[in-house]
Amino acid sequence: MSEPLESDPSLLVVVLDVNASAWSRSPLTVDNALQQMIIFINAYLALKPENKLVVLATNKRECKCLYPVDRANATIERDIRVYEQFRVVDATVLSGVQSMLSGAEETVGDPNRGIEEGQTLMSRALSKALCHIHRVVESTISKLWSRILVLSAADDAPREYISLMNTIFAAQRMSVLIDICKVFGSDSVFLQQAAEITGGNYLKVDTAGGESMLQTLMFTCLADQYTREVLVAPTNETIDFCATCFCHKRVVDIGYVCSVCLSIFCETAPVCSTCQTKFSFRIARAESAQANGVLKQSPKPAAATAAMSTLTLSSPKV
Repeated sequence: MSEPLESDPSLLVVVLDVNASAWSRSPLTVDNALQQMIIFINAYLALKPENKLVVLATNKRECKCLYPVDRANATIERDIRVYEQFRVVDATVLSGVQSMLSGAEETVGDPNRGIEEGQTLMSRALSKALCHIHRVVESTISKLWSRILVLSAADDAPREYISLMNTIFAAQRMSVLIDICKVFGSDSVFLQQAAEITGGNYLKVDTAGGESMLQTLMFTCLADQYTREVLVAPTNETIDFCATCFCHKRVVDIGYVCSVCLSIFCETAPVCSTCQTKFSFRIARAESAQANGVLKQSPKPAAATAAMSTLTLSSPKV
């Protein structure tokens, strides 16, 4: 992998969490957050004329690409007092978010079972972001350094753990940084791991305490890969690497791991639901009973092909 140069352009994919239920509990309104994010986007576009931008919005039910859009179908009023590209980005992003917020209120039914109102389909948004990055990079002749910025306000969805971790490792393989800006609620376990694995920054903005989201983004997420090599990035020493079980999609500290496919379970099971491997519980129980002197005659060996081991997931001490 070549080293980034100062003249290399960047590709920024902004993922906006527009979950209306999550933002209704936040001290920072969604309108104020969008205004600050648009200022940050305009500052990013002003750094280099070659910089590229993609804006995605996601909630519990859907994920849409807000920018870029087909200009032939877009109706945007011109303003000679504003730079044209800024005007296009501002208008399309604001109108797209507004339509998603209004559409969420009118939607009847729940197409995504297992995802609560305060949770967002973040894995789908990150997957679409990586697809956009791959398409733009393949169609660009010059070197293009890519990164993803996630504005998050919703809680983690345990059912998304597997798909979300797959996208995180795909981003790591593509050398794509993932920056996280958490503006409300408790720390996101999954997004913390995304920033740590890909080499990005995880930022918890205390909006209730008066911290400015725009100032935090400007000082930490505006710099490209070349500039970040000479900057001291904020560190997060309390990263929680807990996983979720494959059976009930719950976050676990202590679980059972299949020795074949490494699937995690919160309870013992006779057969792995992922790879269909049978576990040798009968052999383990027989050996334990013989050691205690309970069994006098050893039973017939079980036809299991693998054993289930215990995994302890503990957070690092600060």
